[in-house]
Amino acid sequence: MSTVSRHTNIASAGRLNGTRSFTMPHAGFLAAEIVLLVLFVILALVVHANPGPLPGDVGITLDLQHWLLPHKTVTDAMNLASTLAWPIPSAITVGVITGIFLVLRRWLDAIVVLLLPGIANGSNYLISKAVHRPRPSDHGVYVAQHVSVTYSFPSGHVLQAVVFFGFLLFLSFVLFRPAPWLWPARIVLILVILDMGPSRLLQGEHWPSDELGAIVYGIFWVLLAIHVYTWAGHRWPKLRGQAPPAEAAEHAL
Repeated sequence: MSTVSRHTNIASAGRLNGTRSFTMPHAGFLAAEIVLLVLFVILALVVHANPGPLPGDVGITLDLQHWLLPHKTVTDAMNLASTLAWPIPSAITVGVITGIFLVLRRWLDAIVVLLLPGIANGSNYLISKAVHRPRPSDHGVYVAQHVSVTYSFPSGHVLQAVVFFGFLLFLSFVLFRPAPWLWPARIVLILVILDMGPSRLLQGEHWPSDELGAIVYGIFWVLLAIHVYTWAGHRWPKLRGQAPPAEAAEHAL
């Protein structure tokens, strides 16, 4: 079976190094990526032509802030997600996870985990400058911190959460052997991803349409990373190393 024709398959490599197999249909991948990219481009063009809030942006933001801002304990807990996606904490997190994969001799995992957020966020920065959407500043929206050095669309925090933590979620299903601790770890990853958008709305840093754009663009990058990862794992199986036993992985993580 060709690795570039109909399927990208690392099932045989997975059986050799102890990881779980994963198959991604090539045609389905291309169709999904095209749809996601078209949706993102359309939304970016709409926002560029109408830089103010789109229909529903103000109402959703005000409702969320009205419901949750009075509850400081809840909002403080939710805003922890935003902290993880600021540049310095994000760089530290990526570095730590990359280091863990290097210790485990998971070379391909380390390469993708290190490069993926940088490439996705770099392209996001260029798109943000091109769209040039100002951040929320009026309409009665509470703004915790006025950010003037970057623009609003798409949300970099949400993109980082979807891309980085989303890819780690994928790896949790194909890398480690089944273990009781994996599901709590997966739940934490899912909660961080789901919480990032609302936390940015609570802080008044983005409109919901900024978050939608980041989600669509983030899924595009995650699917691309998965496709490259599966292809490279099949092409160079030694790069994937040896799957760690559950107890060794738990100790390393």
